[in-house]
Amino acid sequence: MYEKLSNLKRYLGLGLSYWKSKHITHMPFFLAHSVTYGCNSKCKTCTMWMMARFKHRDWPLWKVKLLIDEAYDIGMRGYYAFGGEPTVRDDLPDIIHYAKKKGFVTTVNTNGSRLALMSDELSKSLDVAFVSLDYPGLYHDYIRTRKGNFKEVIEGIVRLIENRKTKVILVSTISKLNLEYMEDIALFAKHAGLGVSFNAVEPTLVEYEKIRTYWPVYKYGLSKGELRYFYKKLLELKLKGYPLMESRMVLEDYAYGVPFKCHFPKIFVYITPDGKAFPCTYKYGLKIVDLEKTALYDYFHSDMFKKHVKLSENCDVCLRTCVRMYAYTYEFRLAHIIQLVLSSFRMLRKESYNLDYLKTVLEELERIQEPRDLREIRPRACLLTKNVEAS
Repeated sequence: MYEKLSNLKRYLGLGLSYWKSKHITHMPFFLAHSVTYGCNSKCKTCTMWMMARFKHRDWPLWKVKLLIDEAYDIGMRGYYAFGGEPTVRDDLPDIIHYAKKKGFVTTVNTNGSRLALMSDELSKSLDVAFVSLDYPGLYHDYIRTRKGNFKEVIEGIVRLIENRKTKVILVSTISKLNLEYMEDIALFAKHAGLGVSFNAVEPTLVEYEKIRTYWPVYKYGLSKGELRYFYKKLLELKLKGYPLMESRMVLEDYAYGVPFKCHFPKIFVYITPDGKAFPCTYKYGLKIVDLEKTALYDYFHSDMFKKHVKLSENCDVCLRTCVRMYAYTYEFRLAHIIQLVLSSFRMLRKESYNLDYLKTVLEELERIQEPRDLREIRPRACLLTKNVEAS
């Protein structure tokens, strides 16, 4: 009972911080913290792993705690840990535990590689895990350039579900490598009882201080025609009853090309592993801010931040469907809110998870001999949604 009341208090605190942001402070209420430069994958659609050489710059735990304290003191109530790959930090459970104890709703975005290893400790304090899945089979390993990663993902999800405390959502990055397999990914999510969110590959980073690189987009990104197909396919999957996290309104507006005002900087602030606030968009040449020299509160009241907020309202760089979802939620569009709450309630209930199916997938993986060379993997030959029936 105490834990339920404590959780309710944290979620109410997040709701109140949103209300204050929207109506009073106009400051972000979610701390989006890249906890490490380290990464143990070399995903084809990303370049963030190239920053692993800077891992020695990661703030130690005591500095991370000070950042969390500072964010809490100015009214922030959401904590989102990402990387790099956040689980390469052995003290990630300590960070998440501290954030939860402080009063934050806690979330982590992970490639799942060390999720099973950390699941027992993480699940004590982690509210939501966003786990990457780019294909429901060994072809995922090819895209992620990490042998055995699909199995690691499933093992980690199983462990989290068994602990019955952390909600799990799949996140799939769509590129030329897996565009034709979107429904297979959605089918896998449906069989497993998991929600799923799709994003298209975007420009990414090689250093926070530099502009984004378009290299992954040039090589694997979607053309304008493919992008239109991507958004229309998402709406089709939603209407078919697949467990997509975005509301029907969000997907309809993407499919029909409806413009929207972005409020992302009013919701999230991005922080590097060595304590620098950086803009969500590099379109306008905005600078990063060293938080060892400038307090978060001062940054949020600076002309630079206000400029960031204003310019971002009409930014058209992001291809992530979640960005429009955040914008509609921030604006409190009632139809969207109702759709989002109803779908989230159905997808995030512990009773919806299909552990039997996931364990059957693991059993199937034990019978499959993975090629020594990831380049030998062919998608349809290892599509587990076709080989494993839902329980």
